[in-house]
Amino acid sequence: MPASFADEGLVLRRRTFGDADRILVVLTREHGKLSVLARGVRRAKARNGAGLDLLARSQMMLIPGRNLAVLAQARQLGGSPAPNDLVRLACAGVLAELVDATLEDGHPDARVYDILAEAAARLASPARDPRLELALAAFSLAAVGGYLPDLNRCVGCGEALQDRAGMFVPNLGGVVQGGCASGPDLAVPCAAVTLRVLRRMAAADEATVVRLRWTADLRDQVETILVAHLEHHLDRPLKSARVLAEIR
Repeated sequence: MPASFADEGLVLRRRTFGDADRILVVLTREHGKLSVLARGVRRAKARNGAGLDLLARSQMMLIPGRNLAVLAQARQLGGSPAPNDLVRLACAGVLAELVDATLEDGHPDARVYDILAEAAARLASPARDPRLELALAAFSLAAVGGYLPDLNRCVGCGEALQDRAGMFVPNLGGVVQGGCASGPDLAVPCAAVTLRVLRRMAAADEATVVRLRWTADLRDQVETILVAHLEHHLDRPLKSARVLAEIR
């Protein structure tokens, strides 16, 4: 085992440890998800503390350990959502929770890392719509992970979906229309325009999506369906999504 190794990483989760330390869960590009002990970073003059906020991207020097790697050095490469911007922080939190829950420790996936790194950079930019960036990144992660919703055929009867309203059914993983829409209990309304937008997102047609007129109703419905789908896939609630729902 090498005495130390370098890698680029994004902070997914962190908690305090002792008087001045933190334990981080970091997604690295080459080594996958790691638990890392960051000593002394809570001190006011800590050298490594600045680059360890949620979804901050840093070049890290790490020392392997039995249960935890130890952070020897960190140099921030990209920004992270401002701590006073609750919407951007909540959006970052949803993506961090999603990646943390779907990746096993020590299994690198460069595709997931690159999606998350790009999303982190966009969420740090005041010029970007954070909730739109959340939806785009979450759909990209679902495509890579193989858990995209079915948006082409009615998941009740198998018929091709029409360009009209229906219901999204999380436990069936897609949309029902017509007579099938009257059965499911845990269903979320899906307007015709919402279905069109979801299809564009699933097809990674970002150019079309960003040109759309995003009304509050459209944004809320896309977000509600997305969160319902992700939480069913994970079989647990996304805490940051609850925060986002309260402040949107």
